[in-house]
Amino acid sequence: MLFSIDEDTGSRIVGWVMPDNPATTPKVVIHLDPEHHVVIDAFVVRPLLREAGLHNTGVCGFVVDENNCPGVTAAGHLEIKDADNQILIYRRRSDAQLVDQKFLRVETQLFRSNSLDDALIARFHMSYKSLELLPEETTRSIFAISFTNSLFASGRIFWRVWEPMVRDRNFKAGILLREPFEELSERLLILKWASLSGANSAAAVLGQTVQLCAKTFCNVNLSDLTALQDLLSRPSDELRAVLYNPIVYQLAAPNAFDRPRTPETAAALDSLAEMDAVGLCDDAGAFLRLVAAVLDLPDQLQGISRRTSETVIGLAEILREMRPARALIEKDLEVYSEVARVLAPRPADQLG
Repeated sequence: MLFSIDEDTGSRIVGWVMPDNPATTPKVVIHLDPEHHVVIDAFVVRPLLREAGLHNTGVCGFVVDENNCPGVTAAGHLEIKDADNQILIYRRRSDAQLVDQKFLRVETQLFRSNSLDDALIARFHMSYKSLELLPEETTRSIFAISFTNSLFASGRIFWRVWEPMVRDRNFKAGILLREPFEELSERLLILKWASLSGANSAAAVLGQTVQLCAKTFCNVNLSDLTALQDLLSRPSDELRAVLYNPIVYQLAAPNAFDRPRTPETAAALDSLAEMDAVGLCDDAGAFLRLVAAVLDLPDQLQGISRRTSETVIGLAEILREMRPARALIEKDLEVYSEVARVLAPRPADQLG
């Protein structure tokens, strides 16, 4: 899906949506408030979309005004979403506290940091989470948004795939790294949970790769250390894609299928050096303070409370003593150790 907004004059909003199926006519939903929404079929021909072969008829454009959406002129806040997949196309906001910046938060956790996104989203005109779940064309449309300079996005995406476009569109970027054994522990627990019959629908938000791997865990007892060690010693290709040095691959792999260039640790550190803000999950507050400085915010971002469950911590301690587990995340451990060294407070900082 591709989309764009041409203008919002207050009484008239003009834009277009190109659906995934080029034979269908798209619909948009205008949300004036939680209880009031209007559905509009596209009715304007956009010749360029048809001439480029992107849509059969080119009928992808829409105009929102008082004729088809009474109340649009007076609405200080509204949202327009694609009717099929509910992706945000446009938001009107009257909040004067919006920052005139673009920021990408590269997510590294399988179970994403929603609280971290929530601390940032309120400062931006347009915001998008979970980019890894969107089609590539939709992600490209999001990064290419031109009707606003206040844009936030986050997702577990491959940095080297998107870095050229992110920089071309003047995004600043940040990343919060989690201790690798804790992340490995949580990923194993998530895979076990996703293997349960009652978790199918909820696990869908984690992506197809996780769902495929979860099948491996149907008969795995994570309390059986011998069985767990055997599983980690000989992981399937699908399982390696989820567990094998995920930070290094996400930062340094040219795409989802090829290995990072060697030496892998150096390649990942090079990517981190290009980021505008780098932090560790153990001190998310410091990361948010750095992001606030990078974005030149007039006040500090609201702090967040990050707690790791005792179950995750307990399994992580067990994994630290497993040679196959350490072998799976050896490069990630090297990257994390170097970042922790660089970010460690200096004596002068502690005195200050």
